[in-house]
Amino acid sequence: MSGDRSAGGDTLAGKVNALIEEHYARAGRRVPGVKVIAEEIKEATGLAISSVTLHKIRTGEHTNPTGERLKALATFFGKPPAFFLDDDASSADLDFAIALREEGVRAIAMRSIGLSDRSRQAILDLMTRLREIENLDQGDGEPDRHPNI
Repeated sequence: MSGDRSAGGDTLAGKVNALIEEHYARAGRRVPGVKVIAEEIKEATGLAISSVTLHKIRTGEHTNPTGERLKALATFFGKPPAFFLDDDASSADLDFAIALREEGVRAIAMRSIGLSDRSRQAILDLMTRLREIENLDQGDGEPDRHPNI
């Protein structure tokens, strides 16, 4: 286990380990293995995180989990997903960082590199229309803050 386990710290591993310790201490339970924790996360939230992924997050081997994994952890521990990201980032930066963790979002952003302003505007117009069709906006023209995270 990483040295961040008991101290918390600013790393993802440190934050997750501190939350795990606190969660089970409050429940008066010894911290179980990652397999049990992963099962409890799925039971409590309906969101899956594998024991292997959880182990890698706890040991600092995995520092960039997907938005779904962050959502599972956040929901289980009662924290916003942004809690697990850089503390110094602004709200807009957090939204952007969370969105970019999703492979499809990253691919769309990367494919737009080199396109003209006109082409990028056409893509934005299309995305705005698709978000309206899928009821993903709040009705004020602004996207909901990470609706799938």
